[in-house]
Amino acid sequence: MVSPIPIRPAVLADYEALCALWEELDEHHRRVRPDLFRPPTGPRRELAWVKALIEGPDSAILVAGAARGRLSGLAVVQLETPAEIRFRIQPLFVQVDNLVVAAADRRRGIGAALISACADWSRSRGIERLELKMLEFNQGARRFYEAMGFVTARRWMSLELDRPASAGLGAEESTC
Repeated sequence: MVSPIPIRPAVLADYEALCALWEELDEHHRRVRPDLFRPPTGPRRELAWVKALIEGPDSAILVAGAARGRLSGLAVVQLETPAEIRFRIQPLFVQVDNLVVAAADRRRGIGAALISACADWSRSRGIERLELKMLEFNQGARRFYEAMGFVTARRWMSLELDRPASAGLGAEESTC
């Protein structure tokens, strides 16, 4: 699928612009869930980690450009090899991670172009499945991903152990 919005693989010279986009994402997470996220004490993302993603054969950072050297968005893609489980088919898939569109550039098709580029990157490696994880509080992201055709395939849940569990669900009603 060809996108009218130019998407390219990131290069190491994009590091500062990538960090600016990640800061937008991180600030959103800190604002909504200060119990889970805090400001970093160092770089937004370690240069070595970014370099490994850019140079790795099974990963990439895809970026959408903007005027004056600023980036409009990014998506990290990584080929995932699930652990082998004897009774379950575990196909390879590409994990879309950290999809970010700059606030000033939203609602212009950049997110859709990045997802399309992620799909193209995957297909070029013979992989026909994209997966992603998102935090439940991010309902705007959920609506976007659903509009792009993603469906909930599994759900991760947590239980705060210092809070009482909800009453009403007996053990006989639960299946594992």
